[in-house]
Amino acid sequence: MDDGVLEQFASKVIDFSSQYGSETSISYVASNLAGSKNIYPNYGDYTQAFVLRSYGPWWRDAPSACQPFRRSKESFISQDFVDLEFEEAVYPTKLDIYETYNGGTVVRILAVISPTPKTTCWTTLWTGLQQNIPAEARKFSPEIKQIDHPTKVLRIEFAHTHVDYYTELDAVYLYGKRKKVSHKIANRLGSSVDRVISKLSCLTVDHGGDRGWDMSKKHSIEQSNGFFDLLPEEVMQLILSYLDIPSLCNAALTSTMFKKHCYDALQYTDLNLQPHWTQVTDKALEALQERCKHVQRLNLSWCGMQLHDFVTTSSFTAFIKKCGQQLTCLRLACCPFVTDEALLTISQQCPQLSELDIQCCRHRDMTADGFLALTILTGLTRLNLYRTKIDIYALEELVKSCCGLEHLDLGSVVSLSDMDRALLAIGQNCNNLKSLDLWRPKNLTNIGLTALAMGCPLLEELDIGWANTVQSSSGAITELAQKCCKLKKLFLTAVRSVTDNDLEAIVTNCPDMEQLDILGTREVTTYMAYRVLNKCKHLRFFDLSFCQKIDFATVSTWRGEFPEVAIKQSFQSSNT
Repeated sequence: MDDGVLEQFASKVIDFSSQYGSETSISYVASNLAGSKNIYPNYGDYTQAFVLRSYGPWWRDAPSACQPFRRSKESFISQDFVDLEFEEAVYPTKLDIYETYNGGTVVRILAVISPTPKTTCWTTLWTGLQQNIPAEARKFSPEIKQIDHPTKVLRIEFAHTHVDYYTELDAVYLYGKRKKVSHKIANRLGSSVDRVISKLSCLTVDHGGDRGWDMSKKHSIEQSNGFFDLLPEEVMQLILSYLDIPSLCNAALTSTMFKKHCYDALQYTDLNLQPHWTQVTDKALEALQERCKHVQRLNLSWCGMQLHDFVTTSSFTAFIKKCGQQLTCLRLACCPFVTDEALLTISQQCPQLSELDIQCCRHRDMTADGFLALTILTGLTRLNLYRTKIDIYALEELVKSCCGLEHLDLGSVVSLSDMDRALLAIGQNCNNLKSLDLWRPKNLTNIGLTALAMGCPLLEELDIGWANTVQSSSGAITELAQKCCKLKKLFLTAVRSVTDNDLEAIVTNCPDMEQLDILGTREVTTYMAYRVLNKCKHLRFFDLSFCQKIDFATVSTWRGEFPEVAIKQSFQSSNT
C-alpha cells in the first residue's frame, strides 16, 4: 500500500448474530475472523472459516418461520451481522473481505465514530445489493465512503437468501491513515441509506411542537390542507399506513393536521425498528412512548450496542411499562440491554405476549432468575432462546408454565448440559409443539429423542444437527418418524450413525417431508437416498454433503432427474 497507510486485520470479534459452529469450538465460528487470512485463495467448505447459520430461502419457508412485520423498510435486507474490532483507529481508505465460499452476501458495512468526545454513532461506509458471483474465492473490496473521523470498529451485514449454500469468510483487512487527510466527501450525509435512516431523528421531536415550526404563528399551510381536508379520517389513516417510520415522522412535521394523524397510536400497532437500529436510542424510545400505547407487535432486534449504551435497560423497561399491555409479539434479538430486570418487566407488563425472541441476548446480568420470571407468561406460543444462557432448571419451569408452546428454539444453548432432561420436560408438557431447534445439543441420546417423539406428535420441524451422542441403533430416529408423521423439516446434520432404516421410516411415515439434512452420515447408501427422492413427493431440499457412500457424479445425475429438489453436496478445493 501507499506510504502512511496502515494495513491491519481484525483483532477481535465483538459480537455476531449467528454462527454455524459451536460456542465451545474453533470450527466454523465467528472468532475465526480475528487474525490474518489462512484459507484464501482456496475455495470450499473449511472449518477455519466464519460460517453463518443459515442460507437460501429454506429457513424462511420452514414451519418455524416468523410472520413478517407489515410496515418494514424494503431497502433493509440484512439478515445477519458481525462486529469486528481492529487494534488501531484509522481513517479508512480501503476494506478487503476475503470470501472463500458462496460469497456475494455482504450488503452493508458500517463504522463506529465519535464526532465529539461525548458522542458515539454509526456511519455507513458502503451499502449494496446481494450479488450472484462465480463459485470461486474472491477478495471483495467495495468502494467505501471517506469519513471525517477515525474508527476501529466495523459492522458487516449479510443477506443470504440467494446463495446455494453456507457463506464462509476467511478474514477482513482494514486499510487507513492514522492522521486525517483532506478529501471531498462524495455524499455529505453519507450513503442514501444514511440519509433515509437519519430521518428517524424526528422521533425525538419535542411533544410541545414540530421542529422547524413556530406553532404560535399562522402559516398558510395551516389555513388550508388542500384536498386532504376533503378526505375522511379513515382514508388519511390508510394512506399514512403505507409510510415507513422515518417517513411517518417527517410527515408529522408538515402541518398540525398531519401531525395529528401521524401521532395516532393506531399507526404504531405493528412497529419494526430493526431496520433503524443505528438510530434507536433512549431518547427515541422516550419520544415514541406516547404514540405506542396500542402497540401489539414490536421489533427492537439489533438495537443497542455492546460498546455503548445506545439503549439502556432503564429506558427499555420504562417503555415497556407504558406500552406493553397490548403486546403480543416482542423481538429483541442481539439486544445488550436485555437483563434480569428487563425480563422481569416484560413478564409483569406484557400479559398478552405470545411471541418472545431473545436470541443472542447474553448480558452478564441475565441469569436464571430472569428466565424464571418468564413463567408468568403462560400464553407464550413462540420462544426463541438461541445462544442464551438459560439453565436446565429454568427451562423445566418455563415449559411447565408455558405448555401451549408451538415453536421453541434452543439452538447452541451450551448451558443446557443435559438435553435428555430438557426433552423429557418438553415431551411431558408441550404436546402442541410444532417446531424445535436443538442445533448442537449437548448429551442428547435416544432417551430424550424418544420422550420427544412420544410427547410431541404434532412436530413439523426438528433440528438436532451435530447431536453426536444420538445412536441410530437405538431405534430413536425410526420411532421419531413413526410418531411424528407431520414432519416437514428434519435436520440430522452430522448425526453420523443415520442408516437406511431411518430413511425408510421417514419415507414410509412422513409423506409431507420437504427439507431433509443428513450431512456427514457414514451409512446411508445411494439406493436409499434415491428412494427418498422418488417417494417424498413434497421434498424440496436434501443435503447429502460429506455422505461417504454418495459421490459427486451420482448427485449431479440426480439433480438433472429431480430439478425441483435442491440437492446439496458441499466440497473443498484448492486453487493455487
